[in-house]
Amino acid sequence: MEEYSNYDLIVRLKILILKYGVKFIPTDLFNHFENIIQYKIKKRVVKPTKFEYQVYDKSTDETVIPSEIIMKENNKRSIVKLRYSETSPIEIKVDTNQKIYLEINGNKQDVNINLVKNNFILKEPVPREISSKNATIGDYIDIIGADRVSILFFEGCYNWISGKACKFCDLHPKEKDEYYKPTLNNLKDYNFDVKKWWNASKDEYLRALTYSLKKVIENSNLDHIHILFMAGNLESNTYIWDIAEETIRYISKEIDLKKFDNYLNIAPHDSLERLNKIKKLGINQVQYNLEVVDEENFTETCPGKMSYNQFLNKLDEAVEIFGRGKVRSNFVLGLDDFKTTLSFAKKISEKGIIFDYSIFQPKKCTPYYNKKTPDFDKVLDFTNELSKLYVQYNFKPIYCSLSSRSSLINEIYWQYLKNKGDE
Repeated sequence: MEEYSNYDLIVRLKILILKYGVKFIPTDLFNHFENIIQYKIKKRVVKPTKFEYQVYDKSTDETVIPSEIIMKENNKRSIVKLRYSETSPIEIKVDTNQKIYLEINGNKQDVNINLVKNNFILKEPVPREISSKNATIGDYIDIIGADRVSILFFEGCYNWISGKACKFCDLHPKEKDEYYKPTLNNLKDYNFDVKKWWNASKDEYLRALTYSLKKVIENSNLDHIHILFMAGNLESNTYIWDIAEETIRYISKEIDLKKFDNYLNIAPHDSLERLNKIKKLGINQVQYNLEVVDEENFTETCPGKMSYNQFLNKLDEAVEIFGRGKVRSNFVLGLDDFKTTLSFAKKISEKGIIFDYSIFQPKKCTPYYNKKTPDFDKVLDFTNELSKLYVQYNFKPIYCSLSSRSSLINEIYWQYLKNKGDE
């Protein structure tokens, strides 16, 4: 803790949790936590397995852990995504009153720890006249962190089913066929004809999705929301944009998307005309995730994505339509040399593209599981420099400190502004 002493306590704790992960003793501690079903949880171990153009989770481990926790110190709060690691010096414990606390090397930390509750609205049933399935709003809408409303156009990623997944990605597939959204696990049933596959389920899906989003906006009790539209890849980015445009057009007839902080996070556009259409429908930011800075490393790490130079050109084109500070790209921080990464961040910032990041964490059952988490001194140095770029170009961090779970930019950016104002 001492080496990060110039940061607020919750920032220091978030750094260490992202760096080391957390452990629980016993490992099934949260399987027995009172009313655990009310909170955001995930399986401790997932095993995404590809078989005949389908991907399912084949893990038999039923141990669950919290997906994330909110840390509070005085009037400051921050959310962090949890990763289980049996070798971590950080342990989350539960006392006899079911109060959660955190220890580092046996030392209890003076910070308030809370699990993140599932928003009550997600359990509300979708009327049968809207969806013929026995579905809830949470089957169509996700709330990530405390206030990021996530809309997934379809389940799965073509790069996974075709054997070209990004090598850090664990996908989080379903255990079996319990799908309410369109799923790429069914694509082979339509002889890989994307249009037939989409048309077979889109009518009911779009009705249920729009109904669910309206309910979340009206009844979620959130102070504010960020709306994220997203999807994995398809064989062609034109297919993805056909689906994205149709979905957003349908929703925009009933919801004024311009009122919300919203993002479209998918593969780069297929045409400038398409970008203009999506902007007119109310999308105010687009995000194309290059993931890796170095071209050779990109080709090795993300074999299913379009070519490196084509990707960069698409980012430049997006700035022409959406404007500076309205185009973002996320990177897995730690997969590239930090000096190269900072130089690249400066280069794209000058062009009006915002550099976002998630800190690399090794995930089981991925090709990069044996890679180490990055040097966090370098992560912090980089984040401080990135904060300066944000201020220089009038950029803002994505989402907020209660929504951005795997990055430190929100916390360090605001602390940088505070320190700058105190000078």
